[in-house]
Amino acid sequence: MPDPKQPPHYCQAITRRNEPCKAYATATGFCPLHSEGSNQMHVVGGLCRTKAHMLSTRMDPKLKAIVDLISKSAQEVHEGTITPAQGQSIAALGSSLVRAMDSAEFALKLEQLEKRLTEASRHAV
Repeated sequence: MPDPKQPPHYCQAITRRNEPCKAYATATGFCPLHSEGSNQMHVVGGLCRTKAHMLSTRMDPKLKAIVDLISKSAQEVHEGTITPAQGQSIAALGSSLVRAMDSAEFALKLEQLEKRLTEASRHAV
């Protein structure tokens, strides 16, 4: 228990606003968010909140493969491994594949809805 006569020790870190951190310090002289190894805590804490992470975990594996291919192609264009024309061709093919997958998924959902509607109309009579 801290001594009430002793003033509390604050973190020695400087915040982004160029002000001293107002959190209480641990034995290291820094608060838990500014102590050594805290960067790892920030990375892990924020990983699952990014839109990219949420999309990648919920994305259809076939679609993820297309996204990965296009992303890799963009990197290869940047590095000069492939020409911009080749990268553009890969992107166009990927876009066509995604549209085809969307159409197939839409047709499947429509078929399921038509089945439900037919079954509901049979039960209603």
